[in-house]
Amino acid sequence: MITELLILGAGGMSREIADVVGAINRQEPRWKLIGFLDDDPAKQSATVDGLPVLGPLESCRGRAARVIVGVAQFRDRSARCQVVERLALPRERYATLIHPSASISPHATIGVGTAIEQNVVITPGTKIGDYVLVSQNVPMGHDDALEDFVTIAAGAILTGSVQLRLGSYIGAGATILPGLAVGEHALVAAGAVVTRDVPDYAIVAGVPAKVIGDVRTRRTGV
Repeated sequence: MITELLILGAGGMSREIADVVGAINRQEPRWKLIGFLDDDPAKQSATVDGLPVLGPLESCRGRAARVIVGVAQFRDRSARCQVVERLALPRERYATLIHPSASISPHATIGVGTAIEQNVVITPGTKIGDYVLVSQNVPMGHDDALEDFVTIAAGAILTGSVQLRLGSYIGAGATILPGLAVGEHALVAAGAVVTRDVPDYAIVAGVPAKVIGDVRTRRTGV
């Protein structure tokens, strides 16, 4: 059965998700990707990578298609959560997309509205929440726990028993050492090596990672 799909947002991550859909369909046709929705008037009625931007996010209400939110902004880690809360769609409207190249243990769980991109490795005991976005080439050790709205950029490494709390953002190439927790809405900068727990809302950077700010009071440039 072919199911219609809309991607909410027309930025970079949404375009990557569209590529995931294409890869899934090349293996086994499952989705009819109708296009994108975006609140930016400059994008509406435009074409992005050959797909139309059909209108604002709210217009998904008038369509029966499944949806996935492709919004991923490290400067505003709450943006995806705000979209989900604003639209208040039934949970079953959200699609979960996994690239065929990803290696997923049968002993792992993945929530709704989550996208897993190319060459991600998810090992036994890992639990991934709802509306999580995982970019390319991310290995996850056993028993990791990712809460809702987490974002992991390309090439980040999660070792075993890592906990990523609600809305946290892990930058490209960052490494989280075993058994550590990254707090709610915290930001781990690209290339950082996390050797101790990260507090809620903290910005950490460097090797080893140190707190350099608070996302509630500082516009991030990391």
